[in-house]
Amino acid sequence: MERIRTMECPACGARLASCAVRGITAEPQALVVKLACTVCGESSVAIVEREDGGTAPAFTQDDVLDAHDFLQTWKGPVAELIKTA
Repeated sequence: MERIRTMECPACGARLASCAVRGITAEPQALVVKLACTVCGESSVAIVEREDGGTAPAFTQDDVLDAHDFLQTWKGPVAELIKTA
């Protein structure tokens, strides 16, 4: 999670050191998190690789592009996309 603290907000460029972080899903090798910038209030989604070196293959660029394409055409509520435990 330390990697998130060194990232910059894609909207305003502020450091995300004090951003609000909410987990969306956990994969064996990465976490998908929602970040909320405390400077401009913009929310974004990030894929953060785990530092413990899990055994599952990493997300590829194609995986990210496929997710982007899917989300551009999604018409339903976000809650349907997010599984809760």
